Amino acid sequence: MRRYRVIEFPELDSTNRHACARLRELADGDVIQARIQTAGRGRWERKWFSDVPGNLCLSLVLKPASPPATLPLASLSQLLSVSACRVLTTHGVQPTLKWPNDIQIAGRKIAGILAETVVQGCEFLGLVLGIGVNLNLTADQLAVIDQPATALNLHTEHAVNVNDFRDALLGEFFARYDRFLATGFPLIRREYRQRCAFLGREIEVRSPQGSVRGVARDISNSGELELLSADGQLHRLALGEIFLPA
Repeated sequence: MRRYRVIEFPELDSTNRHACARLRELADGDVIQARIQTAGRGRWERKWFSDVPGNLCLSLVLKPASPPATLPLASLSQLLSVSACRVLTTHGVQPTLKWPNDIQIAGRKIAGILAETVVQGCEFLGLVLGIGVNLNLTADQLAVIDQPATALNLHTEHAVNVNDFRDALLGEFFARYDRFLATGFPLIRREYRQRCAFLGREIEVRSPQGSVRGVARDISNSGELELLSADGQLHRLALGEIFLPA
């Protein structure tokens, strides 16, 4: 049985911003979708190119009943990323994951996720998971993005139906959502690791706290990146962005 409700808008500045500002009035499983976003954003407050129609821009509102301290909140974005990979695979492409939750095809970004936990005082109001997927873009439109990017239509060679993709994605996510809340990242760890093309390679991870280099050894049971640096120290990282050294 469907356990989500889609609320559609022709235009929003940001689906995440809209959901976060109205979290008290929104229900668990509500999905905010916009045809276009005028101020879409990703992690580290980067702009997400989403001001043309034909692409997926949505935010999931999650309000699990259990106490936040007992929930795998940090890994829910990874469940969403694996769910998106499953749907992309049905379109004949082979997506890979760039920890923690970026999705790539042939080294080019096709989707990104922004997770925001909303707390008021000591009260946990919920989690908002925003996802953007490039479904229908031209090469010229992709060229203005500040990093290598791609869109699904360029691989399928035909237009992609946004709402069909949305329904498949939400179906995949909510089919495992309750089990994930009870089990956590181990539920998807094997599948997640298989999609991480960077494992075993030397990488650099940058975060607001600095950067560290080493070999990406594994993904832990809690979804952290295990990085072995040249001095033999094992780093377990919960936050950061991967770069391949030049």
